[in-house]
Parts: sequence; structure tokens; C-alpha cells
Amino acid sequence: MTLKNYIGIIGALLVIAGGMMPMLHIPIIGNWNYWDLDTVLASIVYSLAILSLIAAASNKRGLLRFCGWTLLLVLTFTFGAVYFKVSNYFNFIPLKKLAAVAGRMIHYRWIGWALIASGAILMILFSGKNKKSQIH
Repeated sequence: MTLKNYIGIIGALLVIAGGMMPMLHIPIIGNWNYWDLDTVLASIVYSLAILSLIAAASNKRGLLRFCGWTLLLVLTFTFGAVYFKVSNYFNFIPLKKLAAVAGRMIHYRWIGWALIASGAILMILFSGKNKKSQIH
């Protein structure tokens, strides 16, 4: 195995670790990781992380790059969905200022987001291009 394979494995392990880290803190409920945010998106992320582990170990660089880009896409979608959900979570409160204060009580925990993003970026950057042998 080459250095690029090991970096792909490290990227996949970073994605798995980032999914287990807290991503949101809700005052009374506590910390939420990726699985608590949305089970479908979390299962997609974990499946892609396992697939990227297999791709890195078997030297499938195209598949590893695909998994990295797909993970970034899913992470961006999740962040947008969480952002809009947090900003509209307390719309049932009739007083707008009280609803805004309640919405600001929910805090992002950036370590989980950063680990997933850095793992996906490692997979993309260090997957490299497949070298094709040229026949002369």
C-alpha cells in the first residue's frame, strides 16, 4: 500500500469519528451527533465512509474521490438543513423576539463538522489520478 492509500484510510476514519462527535448542542436535550440529527443522512455518511475505507485499501482511487465529493455534498446539504431547521425551530412561539432568543440558544459544535469535511477533503486531494500505462 502506498502513502495515498493510508491517507485515504485516515480520511475515512476522520469521517467516521466526525459523525460520532457532537454537532449541535441543545440546552435541555444535550449534544446531538450526526445520528441524532437525521438517521437517513447519517446512514448515508457512514456507508460512504465504509465504502471509502474499502476503496482506499483496494487502491480504487476513482471510487475514493467519488466518495469524498459525495460526502462533501451530503455534509453541505445537512448543514443547510440544520441551519434552516434551527432558525425556524421556534416559529410556534407567537412573539418573534422570544422565538429568536430561543433559536440562538442552540449552538453548533464545529469539531464534528470539521472532522467530516477534512476527511472528505483528504480523500479528494490525495486520491490522485490513476496512472495508465501507455503502449508505444
